[in-house]
Amino acid sequence: MLLKSDKERSLRLRKLGSLRLRLVLWYGGFLTVILILFVILVLILVTTAIGQSVDDTVRSESRLARTEVYKELLTTAPYWPTHLLLPAVNEYRNPGVFIQVMDTNGTVFYHSPSLLIGGNAVVMARSNASVWYTTRADGEAVRVESSPIFAPVQISDGTVKVDQQVIIGTVLAAKSLKDVNSLLLVLRLLLTIIGVTMLATALLGGWSIATGVLKPLADIAHVARSIASQTARGTRIGDLRQRVTSYNGRDEMSQVVEAFNEMLESLEKATNVQRRFVADASHELRVPLTTVQGNLAFLQRHSDEVQSEERKMMLSDAYEETLRLSRLVEELLLLARADASIDENVLAPAENIVEAVAGKAVAVELDHAVLQLVRHLRGRMRVEGSTLRLEVGYIEPLRVFGNEESIRRVLLILLDNAIKYSSLKETDAQEPPHITVSLERVEHEAVVHVRDTGIGISQEDLGHIFERFYRADRARQSQGTGLGLSIAETIMSRLGGRISVESTLGEGSTFSIWLPLVE
Repeated sequence: MLLKSDKERSLRLRKLGSLRLRLVLWYGGFLTVILILFVILVLILVTTAIGQSVDDTVRSESRLARTEVYKELLTTAPYWPTHLLLPAVNEYRNPGVFIQVMDTNGTVFYHSPSLLIGGNAVVMARSNASVWYTTRADGEAVRVESSPIFAPVQISDGTVKVDQQVIIGTVLAAKSLKDVNSLLLVLRLLLTIIGVTMLATALLGGWSIATGVLKPLADIAHVARSIASQTARGTRIGDLRQRVTSYNGRDEMSQVVEAFNEMLESLEKATNVQRRFVADASHELRVPLTTVQGNLAFLQRHSDEVQSEERKMMLSDAYEETLRLSRLVEELLLLARADASIDENVLAPAENIVEAVAGKAVAVELDHAVLQLVRHLRGRMRVEGSTLRLEVGYIEPLRVFGNEESIRRVLLILLDNAIKYSSLKETDAQEPPHITVSLERVEHEAVVHVRDTGIGISQEDLGHIFERFYRADRARQSQGTGLGLSIAETIMSRLGGRISVESTLGEGSTFSIWLPLVE
């Protein structure tokens, strides 16, 4: 069922197409719209400019023709001479511009060679304003201005004026649009070719750019698929040492690659820690089990031959190893529950810090807890005959939110370590090793310092002391599982606090726990 679902999902992804193809198609569609709008705008501007130029040419020729007509008209009806010569029009005529003069009855008195506008193509002027229109004459499209000819009137001083109330004819000035249409056709073809070329070039460039930009994503998918395929073949996690090739720059894609590599590095470290944890846990469990198994097997086979004192000693060793094994299993169980966030009695969840602000959590008198624990340890040290000095430094009355038993457990781990590793240092008669516990307020946090003058921790080991089962070489001289500091750090994180350490090899260490104050 799972494989079928994966295949269906893969098929849907193939139908959708690659991200690169979709980007190029979107880019191409957007660019096509822009090019079409650009071509339309250019054609509108060019067509308008050419049309204006044609109209200006026709208008100037029509004005010249009317001036020449008025020179040859008679001042009495029927006003028209037998034939109009219009020498200026013939002499200065623009190429492609045609003039035709007729009276109101449609009788043509003059027309340019090779073009005669007649029939339905003629629009006679009926008012003082000129009439513009486009028609066809002799199979050609022409732009025509129809202008009125008014009756000339001679006044008493001998001058001639026109009577704009009496229209006696019309001047048709026309220009062929054949050259204009040919020019626009060439322009459309040229713009189409340029647009298609630009679009094709842009699509190819966009495909190339998208391929380069999205290559890191393909590399990420390849690495992830490789790790997943290796993991799918068995229970062992795939090779997390694989990395995606980093690219120069600080763009978003480079940040994605960097984040992916950082994730792989974190997973690799976590996996290595987990593997080392399993190996160390197996070793720590095997040692006491081997002792118990060996002693019991020997007693079972040779119980009659073993003397009473020797039997008691072997049983005592087996019992101590059983206690050690029980303690180790308890610590492992606590860490496992902490990882799964299911033990709310021992490890207070981080949400309780939020509840505390709302008044639902219990405030802990931290100074009382510290002093009570120091008093208890001093009594134990006297019973054991220890020469170490456990001193109390500055203690400020402070209250914090949290679980008192969990806080006591963290402090006990730190004090036990301080006592244990201070005992490993060679004693000095003048200044024997000592441990100092202090409590102070730093801004909005309470800080408990546990200082010792023991063997200290090297800088090389300092970064690993909170790892599970990690023990420095000098620390291996004493008994322990290497889980104490890991448990302390886990508890502090669940309490909403933190733990820090400063140490100098051969001079001692200072462990500090930080907890939020009750304001």
